[in-house]
Amino acid sequence: MVLMLESIAALVTAVFLVQLILRLTEDRLPQAEKLCRNRVAGIIFSLPCALLCVPLAMPVSPGFLIFWLYPIAVALPVLSYFYIDHYASRGFSFFLILLAYDIIHGAFELHLPGAAVITVLALLYGSGGIWLAAQPYILRDIFRKCAVSEKWRYTFAALAALWGAMSLYILITMIYGVVAK
Repeated sequence: MVLMLESIAALVTAVFLVQLILRLTEDRLPQAEKLCRNRVAGIIFSLPCALLCVPLAMPVSPGFLIFWLYPIAVALPVLSYFYIDHYASRGFSFFLILLAYDIIHGAFELHLPGAAVITVLALLYGSGGIWLAAQPYILRDIFRKCAVSEKWRYTFAALAALWGAMSLYILITMIYGVVAK
């Protein structure tokens, strides 16, 4: 069920990104640059991701910390709202990393057709999320390149569309598998 919700969120995010990138011009660039630092978008991505990480952290956490995992998962994204720069970029990268983990795990657990291809794509997008988390200003620079170059614009729009197609495929196969059973 979590993977279905994440796939829906990824599909919505991918459609938004494709639309944003394809419409990006030098006149609209300041809006896209501001989006990378948007704190509300950052907390919209970060808070659910942090809460979804708690069950993953429980098996490896010391016993005294388990009680505090949920409060920490709420407190850290809220505190980051006030103190972290490029919060939307970091939240988006957090989402990419968590989604990649869940897709890889779910593709083999649910025996999705084409799991090997989905896994490779998820690894690539997750690696991109790690890269973006390390240097969150890169998203702003990508927007700048897309605003002035059609080659960059269509390349990144295609990457976002491929991410959306992968999410849609996972969603359809999961719904079909649930309905078929």
